[in-house]
Amino acid sequence: MLPANGERGITLRIEHLPTARLPRLVSVTPDDTLKRVKTLFTRHRYAQFPVLTDSSTPAGAVTRKSIMSADMTGRLLTLTSVTEPVKLASIDEEVRKVFPTVGAPRFVLVRDEGGLISGIVTLSDVNKAHQKLSGPYILIGEIESRLRKILNRACATIDELRSATGRRAVKAPHELTMGDLERAFSGEECWTRLDWDIDQDVFTGELRVVRKIRNKFAHYQSGQLSEAEENQLIEFLGWLEELTAER
Repeated sequence: MLPANGERGITLRIEHLPTARLPRLVSVTPDDTLKRVKTLFTRHRYAQFPVLTDSSTPAGAVTRKSIMSADMTGRLLTLTSVTEPVKLASIDEEVRKVFPTVGAPRFVLVRDEGGLISGIVTLSDVNKAHQKLSGPYILIGEIESRLRKILNRACATIDELRSATGRRAVKAPHELTMGDLERAFSGEECWTRLDWDIDQDVFTGELRVVRKIRNKFAHYQSGQLSEAEENQLIEFLGWLEELTAER
């Protein structure tokens, strides 16, 4: 799920990249032979494999480059001798922190909520994700940001915000999910304060559609938005602009 991140929109986390949770993580063990590893490299088009002692304990990684370098020496080597150290990333870490602009690792192994190694994310995966997802993320983030600002004006105090959303522990608008926002706009308390001259059911119906698109995208059920879904978001964002411009 994509977490809210206040005015900055939605934070891209490791869990949002498809290679963070692989149905089948191809890996090798420290006891495997180089012949087996080379065979796997010819079978798969990966540039590296994790070397795992067990499903939750990484011993490092072996790369095509390290194998080629070993072959050039002509010496009889073991897998352990060509295994490189590897960085680990938690499934919920922010991508920008794991892969900073300067000094980013070529790849990281991903540890899931249960402590298992669930995937391997490369710098190439991150670059592709940014190219593919930046448009939808900007749209979704802007819609959420505007909805929170509107709700914050209607419910200026924390008590009013909690009452409108039903979230007793909420401390600030940026903590609200799309579900919280839909609940608030569906209630009479918030809607009366907005004093909008539009039909509440029509607005909340459109908001419900936007939430479903957002959740579908956030849970990575779809790699990208359809043209109809993207148009729905663009039109809803334009509507929000019109509604707030009148104030």
